[in-house]
Amino acid sequence: MRINGLAIALLLATGLTTASCAGSKELRMASSGDIPAAESTVKITTTSNGNTGFTLAVKHLAASQRVDANTSVYVVWTRGSDSAATTQNMGALVVDDNLNGSFDGVTPLKSFDLFITAEPTQAAAAPTGTTLLYTTVATK
Repeated sequence: MRINGLAIALLLATGLTTASCAGSKELRMASSGDIPAAESTVKITTTSNGNTGFTLAVKHLAASQRVDANTSVYVVWTRGSDSAATTQNMGALVVDDNLNGSFDGVTPLKSFDLFITAEPTQAAAAPTGTTLLYTTVATK
């Protein structure tokens, strides 16, 4: 009997955890060999008006100039999953002296690629550098 009570308690705890995470999910971003020490996660949420919010957190990310001497900034990009989708510059990912960075963004897209490149300027119209961190996001 005691095992059944424990099993029920575990099932309830698991159900409550799953329910509390239903509004968001966390993904790991794959990193290229150019930045092998980098670790990155992105938390995906749905905003109150139905857009997709994301919070990107990066650790151990070297200054962009160490990856490519012709760059000055990391840029966060989104690209919809359909073949005609355009790439959108979401803004600059600022890296601090401890090699950590974070970025908060919002997009109307539900399924998209989220990636980071090193660029000469944060106003880049299209990615020119190698994709350094990458994940695919799919929400309902």
